[in-house]
Amino acid sequence: MLNLFDHEHHLRLVAGMLMLSYAAFAQMWWMAPLGLFFIYTGALKFCPLFYALGINTQKGRHDYHLSLLPGHNPEPVYLFNKQGDLIFRNQAAKNILPNLRSLEDLQQESEVTDYQSRDGHIIEGFREGDKRYLLHYQPLPDSEFIAAYGFNVTQLMEANEEIINTQKELLYRMGEIGETRSQETGNHVKRVAEYSRQLALLVGLNQETAQLLKMASPMHDIGKVAIPDRVLMKPGKLDAEEWEIMKTHASIGYELLRHSERPILQAAAIVAGQHHEKWDGSGYPNGFSGEDIHIYGRITALADVFDALASERVYKKAWPLDEILALIREQRGKHFDPQLVDLFLKNLDTFIAIRDQYRDEPLSDTA
Repeated sequence: MLNLFDHEHHLRLVAGMLMLSYAAFAQMWWMAPLGLFFIYTGALKFCPLFYALGINTQKGRHDYHLSLLPGHNPEPVYLFNKQGDLIFRNQAAKNILPNLRSLEDLQQESEVTDYQSRDGHIIEGFREGDKRYLLHYQPLPDSEFIAAYGFNVTQLMEANEEIINTQKELLYRMGEIGETRSQETGNHVKRVAEYSRQLALLVGLNQETAQLLKMASPMHDIGKVAIPDRVLMKPGKLDAEEWEIMKTHASIGYELLRHSERPILQAAAIVAGQHHEKWDGSGYPNGFSGEDIHIYGRITALADVFDALASERVYKKAWPLDEILALIREQRGKHFDPQLVDLFLKNLDTFIAIRDQYRDEPLSDTA
């Protein structure tokens, strides 16, 4: 058992030597064993009386647990027994989760953001207030305890979010470039992005995938940057040769983006390459049909057509809503995925609200 307080064993060593000296000087030999006992227990830092009375048991257990962990760790450290009960935590851990009592509490009170197994160890992320942590769970050698070492990754996560936001902004701006060349507006890509996200959620895709599609869909017409102005900006109807040139924007957009390993750009490549495919196989560039068309392409196709027809351009007037809906119903199972059409019409108010939120500025008359 450890000392009752710092240097307490030194006092027993000194007391033992004084007892031995006094026993020899006063010839009180009965004190010699007591002096030897004090010297022995002082040298071992062990006091049977304190142990018997339980005076320093709690401190000894605390110090033993602390000896298993990195000393003075500025990040949170938790120690659990095999039943999952919290038996030790350092001050940083107390500051973050003061009411924690068990491993189960940690999992319930924390907002888990990531979970994976690496070489038998568990990595778990959680958020506490405005700070974010990664916890590394690791069994301690030669003990039954499990330690959870915390690492504050707030700045790292913020930097990662900044990169993601920058990617989103670049995708919007690049999408706007493609639309501007074909006399579309920036709000067109915003509306298509929101329509696509809502359709993704309605069809059963999870929040993360729906958000990914929202970020990728503004790139659907990025291939138009390579279409000659004489074709892209022609005010009248395109002839057969010009139409073939125009159709190449889908495959061009796909080729521009497909080599990236980033999920958002991979999704954008699919959107760019397949948003003109049709459910009945009559679309381009590959003539895919039905579910061979990626769900991203099917969703963006409906979102893009709805917005294009509902928006006014310098070369056309916006269609009335009833005519747009009539066309969409007529193209159910031909141009568009039937399930998506049904979900769109059933939730029409949601899409009308998005259209109104990102409405274009009225176009001025030109002489």
